[in-house]
Amino acid sequence: MQDNLEYIDAYFQQMLNAEEIKRFEQKIAEDPEFADEVAFYLAAKQTSKAEADLEKKERFRQLLEEQAPVINIDRDRSTQRIWIYRVSVAAGVLVCLFLAWYFFLGNSASPRQMAEKYISENFTTLSVTMTTKKDSIEEGKRLYNTGQYEAAIKQFESIGQRDPGNYSTKKYLGIVYLRIADYEKALQYFQEFEKDTLYSNPSLFYQALTLLKRNQPGDKQKAKELLQQVRDNDLEGKEFAQKWLDKW
Repeated sequence: MQDNLEYIDAYFQQMLNAEEIKRFEQKIAEDPEFADEVAFYLAAKQTSKAEADLEKKERFRQLLEEQAPVINIDRDRSTQRIWIYRVSVAAGVLVCLFLAWYFFLGNSASPRQMAEKYISENFTTLSVTMTTKKDSIEEGKRLYNTGQYEAAIKQFESIGQRDPGNYSTKKYLGIVYLRIADYEKALQYFQEFEKDTLYSNPSLFYQALTLLKRNQPGDKQKAKELLQQVRDNDLEGKEFAQKWLDKW
């Protein structure tokens, strides 16, 4: 288990790239022993956060080194047992996903973790209006929702070339590129989307989101400045901007 701890921790600290995340989640699905280790890691993290007492922290450390399948917690002279059962492959995946969001993206979440959560909750699928037109924004969103990202890009680009004033294509192109971790192109299209002054749009918020996800030197500070603009100018995304700024 010790050999996998850094790898597992890197996943939940959002330190892996898109391809590494895919391999990690595939390993959970295919390797029951690895799924057990991830489940133990999450339960151990929960215990560590809940128990600030030094004696209990030392007990946890010893249990981790021994790869113990059971964690005993002595609280107010009453013994409470937390059993880590061997999970099935499917259960292992569910445990990982649920506990990851619950324990790592709660009140203690960093702005980058909250950005990751926002992307997962809002950009996994896009709402689609039924239409019979194949050459449309809605068709591009349908392609995106089915994981056909290259086809979605071609669809949005084609519409944008015919109608340069259709800034929604810039927004969706930015979202697709953000989803496939091409952050430079995502930023480029979100910046072009910013030119749309007919409606209130979340372009600055999306740029901050992209910078937090890319996480290169200077990105966090630039994202902070953009979020401050969103908050101070009452722009779309203000509610999230305020919450994330409170985590700085």
